[in-house]
Amino acid sequence: MKIVSLVLLVILLFSVGFLATACVSPSVTEEGGVTDTRGIRTMKQVKVVGGGYIPGIIFNPSEKDLWYLRTDIGGAYRWDPSSKKWIPLIDFLGPEDYDQYGIASIATDPVEPNRLIIAAGMYTTDWTEGPAEMLVSEDYGETFTRVEMPFRMGGNMPGRGMGERLAIDPNDNRIVYFGSFGQGLWRSRDHGYTWERVESFPVTGNVYDADFYTYVGHKFFYGIPWVVFDPTSGELGEGSKHIYVGVIDTGPTIYESLDGGDSWHPLEGQPGKIFEGVKEHGLLSSNDPLGKYYPVKGIYSPEGALIVAYHAGCGPFNSSYEGGAIWKFSFNTRTWEDISLPPHDPDPSHRTNDRGVGAVAVDWQHPQVLVASTLNEWWPDEILYRSTDGGKTWKPIWEITEWPTRVDHYTLDYSLAPWLDWGTRKAPPEESPKLGWMITALAIDPFNSDVMMYGTGATLYRTENLTAWDRGEKVHIFVGAEGIEETAVLDLESLPEGAPLVSGMGDIGGFVHFELDKAQPMITNPYIGSVSDVDFAEHVPSIIIRMGDGTLGVSRDGGKTWKPVPRKLKGTSKNWGGSAAISADGTTIVWAPPGEEGVEIIPHWSSDYGRTWTPCEGLPPFAKVISDRVNPSRFYAYKDGVWYESTDGARSFVLVNEIDFKVDPSLITELNMRAVFGKEGHLWVAAGKRGLLRSKDGGKTWERIPGVEWARAVGFGKAASDSHYPAVYTQMKYRGGWGVWQSDDEGKTWLRVNDSSQQCGVAMCITGDRRVYGRVYMGTNGRGIVYWEFE
Repeated sequence: MKIVSLVLLVILLFSVGFLATACVSPSVTEEGGVTDTRGIRTMKQVKVVGGGYIPGIIFNPSEKDLWYLRTDIGGAYRWDPSSKKWIPLIDFLGPEDYDQYGIASIATDPVEPNRLIIAAGMYTTDWTEGPAEMLVSEDYGETFTRVEMPFRMGGNMPGRGMGERLAIDPNDNRIVYFGSFGQGLWRSRDHGYTWERVESFPVTGNVYDADFYTYVGHKFFYGIPWVVFDPTSGELGEGSKHIYVGVIDTGPTIYESLDGGDSWHPLEGQPGKIFEGVKEHGLLSSNDPLGKYYPVKGIYSPEGALIVAYHAGCGPFNSSYEGGAIWKFSFNTRTWEDISLPPHDPDPSHRTNDRGVGAVAVDWQHPQVLVASTLNEWWPDEILYRSTDGGKTWKPIWEITEWPTRVDHYTLDYSLAPWLDWGTRKAPPEESPKLGWMITALAIDPFNSDVMMYGTGATLYRTENLTAWDRGEKVHIFVGAEGIEETAVLDLESLPEGAPLVSGMGDIGGFVHFELDKAQPMITNPYIGSVSDVDFAEHVPSIIIRMGDGTLGVSRDGGKTWKPVPRKLKGTSKNWGGSAAISADGTTIVWAPPGEEGVEIIPHWSSDYGRTWTPCEGLPPFAKVISDRVNPSRFYAYKDGVWYESTDGARSFVLVNEIDFKVDPSLITELNMRAVFGKEGHLWVAAGKRGLLRSKDGGKTWERIPGVEWARAVGFGKAASDSHYPAVYTQMKYRGGWGVWQSDDEGKTWLRVNDSSQQCGVAMCITGDRRVYGRVYMGTNGRGIVYWEFE
């Protein structure tokens, strides 16, 4: 096991600091020497507010207002009570550390609240580069020591809403436990800096994800989802004697130690079926063929109890209709009590009336008060339940009185993120926006019974008058995700007029960003869930196109209104991917969508905004297409190492070059090609491990930019006042260092835009601003759109 300390080195290519929002950018010559400084450049965020799944919320029981949350692809955050915003903690991790942006668990130290441990690792699959890590901090996440672990983690894999897998002993905070993904139970005796496997723990969890369309050929074991200490079982400084561990297994699912972790046995009287002798069991995301409920959440109740939430699946996409329960185990009496949610109404189409649970929370000030959530009651809505008698009775936050009349015991303010209504108005009993879905993160403030937060598949909600529920008044729920930006950004375009930016995003489609510091409404007509490509007519920027999910949308008024193309290409797939381009004068659209399984679609062109389509001669299926930014007749395409050009408005393409980076396997996901505005025939390609290349003749010949070891994305912005060429921006590894770089002289010299605290993971796309020199937008895979500009 290797420990790598994050030492803040002052070197020529990097500035200092982990959480700084501004840096002085040195100008770097081709030989790597610093020649001057260009002023202070500040990092900001294009606001979407939320945008992704929040699987876990963690509070510190000893320090007021100390909260953390984890995301599945966007890192970890800490709550700032003064600004009421969330602060990202791991922006210092760059492209080579992208897997660490999937957070498997978080633990905040109940004895020394300054201590923090983050279990970081996104996938357990073999194609994951490098091991998972524990990020250990002694200053609330301002700085970290990185501890490599001898296994991978599944922060963005099935069951990621279970937890928490990390737990710090409140009676000896040197002791930390971690429940791994099929690799057993692990323990640290020095605050998380070194780890050992607990060999006495008898099982690893024999249930794996068998959802064939998720990770083909890979058995992802859910493993050990939570660890809970009984703090009354030990003295401060001596450690807790009683420890409880949940396991996703066909046999017993809760184990107990009464001797501080030296020995383990199944907890007596635990609910649920036990199947002995089953070596392995595949669990489908939709149901469990064994009819078994698994302990997805385990939490400590200050009344002296372990509360366990059960579900027939491990989430986050399972439905409550598959069944589940809530049980409470009293430490003193060693008895179990069934405190399950009210059952569903009988329905012959359902296997059970038991109600599955996504999360459960306890009020530390009043431990008899509980709140629990259903999991994916997709229609008409998710339900939160509240109990004031320890779970004997439950009250829903909304109910249907006389069909379809729905009575809400809450109000919902989503003005901070207006896109959450998906641009629709639902017929009762549905509402827009929904109360939520994928609710596996739920917590009540241990210092304030009125404050509760819960995460959904799209945002974080908060209330500050929770006890109004008990008085028959309405609970005011509002978006509490200020500071969280968790979108996967697939494409960006900066317009020379109108809105400054247009984005394509996974899951929520992307936006026309008329304002950078304010979240925008959802784009509709058509609604496209995942937009893979956006483009605009260079000479008529009010004409914009966007494509994805087998659909192509067109706007002719700068993104204010949209219309779907009248005719779709037959056989288009709703999967991510594909490209679309529009000619510089806006008269020709080229559409290259992915095809359904077994269907290969040749790119097509249209000169009547999609009323008719004609195949592009000379292009293979699924070629990536872009338009020249000057000449309306020129288009370019790439597929499998071959570069194509059209000079007749995409009617026909000819092969112009078989470029030499075709064998690079990283190009499958990393090829990023762009045409330069104002320069006919000028092209740049960020070619992954093959570096950064450019062409001045439409792709016939290429030159490699020296010093570039790896290039993720490339784009262009307004030229410097003394330059005839647009500013070139890229995220690349340049002479040994990853960063966002700018060149004002066509790649001869490079200016470092960000510093080592502002890496923000991996760039999916990048573009400069067409109207503001020095402003550059980077679309990330999980940290939204970040941008830098001079103060």
